[in-house]
Amino acid sequence: MVRTVSTDIRLDAAAHAAIAAGNVVPQRLDGRRGVGPLQSLAGARPHDDVIVRLEDVELTTSPTGSPGLAIAQPPVQITGRYVALVQLLQPAAAAENPDGDRFEVRHFDRRQGGFSGPLDVVRIPRQPPDRDGRRLFNPDGLVGDPIGASGWLVYGAPDASGLFTAQALLPRALLQPQADQLVQGRGAGLDYVLHRNWARTPERKGRFSRVQVGGEGSWQLGERGLLIHSFGGIGGPAGEAIVAGTVTGHFAFGDAELGRDPFSGEPLFALRFHQIYANNPNGIVAGTQDWSAYSGDLQRGWLWLRPISDVLIRQDLFSDVQLGHRRFSLLDELGVQANVMMARYRSGDGTGLSSVTPATSCVQDSSQTLYIALQRLRQQVLADPGLMAWWRAHPNDSDSRRFERLLALGRSLDDLLTPFGMVRSDWVRNAAVVAGADTLTSGEQHFVRGQSVRDALLSWRSMLPRRGHDDIARVFLQNGSQLWFQRTNQVPGRDPELLPLAPTLLLGQWPWLSVPLRRLSDAVSTPLLGGNGLVAALGMLLYALVALPLARRSGLLRQGWRWRPLGPMLRQAPLLLLMPALGEEAVFRAALLPAAAMEGVGPWSSLAWGALSVGLFVAYHPLAGATWYRPGRQLFRDPAFLLSCSWLGAVCAGVFLLSGSLWPPVLIHWLAVTLWLWPLGGRLRLRMEAPRPVAP
Repeated sequence: MVRTVSTDIRLDAAAHAAIAAGNVVPQRLDGRRGVGPLQSLAGARPHDDVIVRLEDVELTTSPTGSPGLAIAQPPVQITGRYVALVQLLQPAAAAENPDGDRFEVRHFDRRQGGFSGPLDVVRIPRQPPDRDGRRLFNPDGLVGDPIGASGWLVYGAPDASGLFTAQALLPRALLQPQADQLVQGRGAGLDYVLHRNWARTPERKGRFSRVQVGGEGSWQLGERGLLIHSFGGIGGPAGEAIVAGTVTGHFAFGDAELGRDPFSGEPLFALRFHQIYANNPNGIVAGTQDWSAYSGDLQRGWLWLRPISDVLIRQDLFSDVQLGHRRFSLLDELGVQANVMMARYRSGDGTGLSSVTPATSCVQDSSQTLYIALQRLRQQVLADPGLMAWWRAHPNDSDSRRFERLLALGRSLDDLLTPFGMVRSDWVRNAAVVAGADTLTSGEQHFVRGQSVRDALLSWRSMLPRRGHDDIARVFLQNGSQLWFQRTNQVPGRDPELLPLAPTLLLGQWPWLSVPLRRLSDAVSTPLLGGNGLVAALGMLLYALVALPLARRSGLLRQGWRWRPLGPMLRQAPLLLLMPALGEEAVFRAALLPAAAMEGVGPWSSLAWGALSVGLFVAYHPLAGATWYRPGRQLFRDPAFLLSCSWLGAVCAGVFLLSGSLWPPVLIHWLAVTLWLWPLGGRLRLRMEAPRPVAP
């Protein structure tokens, strides 16, 4: 990994422009050659203030006898050299507290099992306003806040006078494995993931929640899980500007482990974030970060100003999956690929700058790391003939079945990450670079960042953090995972000038636009393949079996099949595909109907939505005939036509609800209209042309 990500660094014009705009860029690394992941981490800020924790450390000895340290993975960023578990009691006496930032605390006593230890005074400094006039942290309201009922982990160090000064805070209650709410059932779980998790965020200002969604059993000590992190925006009179009704927010992967609190001995989650973070004014450095260095940091953490959703995913496939003589871990492989990407972000692939674009961002490149991790797991099996032979020889072995479940989960995630079934070329290239593929020429053995519109569209589902957060959580829930939501909404939330805003989809603050747009985009990108093609064929057969006899009995069809002349029909068919087939199905099915697999609606709700779709579809035709489509003025009011129209709408709604794809109803609608207009003589009913004289 070190060799793969090491690069010479030369700050380019964009990096210098970012510096002028107030962003923190690694200027100390400019001109250095062969900068590896440790140098890019140490030199990320102008001063030597990046504190890290080393893990998996081994003492080594060089050939000359000098001692050294070897680490298996890049260090974890932390805040503070010391930590204490305390209960905030009250502000210190005014005479000793001129700035109002000193607090009396009581330490936790493990022998007594409570906060009965020594009294102390700590300083929790109020941060100065940033360039936008907002204080990143203000201690007003911390004392007595419900989130601190179980105490605070205070990270920091003594100042010059010996007074312990906090640099980060962690509310212990948030990370205790105790749920405030339990959500069971697939439909209710999907509804929580997609809607209720972020619902009424401004009204929940200052509150926190811990919600368990789905799954059986509970977390066990030492158990690891995947972490999905997202935060929202800052609203209110002093908040951020919102562009086009969209609150972008942020996205990150990470991992969670249930361990023991070293102070109380009680179970407590330990979270670390794989922060693929662009250069920014706050000096947040891309890399693996402990909770103290990210959310809870008083100088850079977002717990205090933004709503945060951390989803801890419990899945038995996250423990090592064994196949034959090999062990595989999706969590470990994701961590490796995330470290590669985070090192690339720190160096800017040699330019010193990583910026956000529609094609490269926290969520796009986190998704890329997940894609590459899945590819690497598959390649490790396919490249081992002995392992493949063992797998084929033991299809019913429990390890084989477990590995096949892991592959099935991977396919579900692939479908999400590559919505059109095509992989971005830069993702393919970067996966080959990571693997050291022999197929790459010397000029191709470096990472690339796709910036084209095509690249962004091929991974459009990971363009916005809210979409990535919700969709990945949804896929894991649908694959049997248990989800644990930790939600905060500005802590302590006492500033009347600020409000927490949920991250949104595109145009998300205008749901009457964003919801149809989301549904339409999902429907368009769900292909007409496999089972969906079968649904379309069965739907067309069902429609024809009912519609043809019904139309003949009602007089809607007055002739048999006449296929000639074919030329006009073939010229007209592409236009009919666009309108009415594609246009009407996009409006009355794709944009209107909630797909059960995506939104978790139940059968009765689907039936109600389907009835609404059919009703609007039928009512639309008389309106069209009376206004912009005059040839249909008489026919579109004919009860026989409206009955046939109702049946077409019902079939199209049904196949859409079954498939979640726009293309089956479009195909049925297109064939039905084309065949009715030409071989079955519908043109005559619409008075599009005069009837041809029939020879005696």
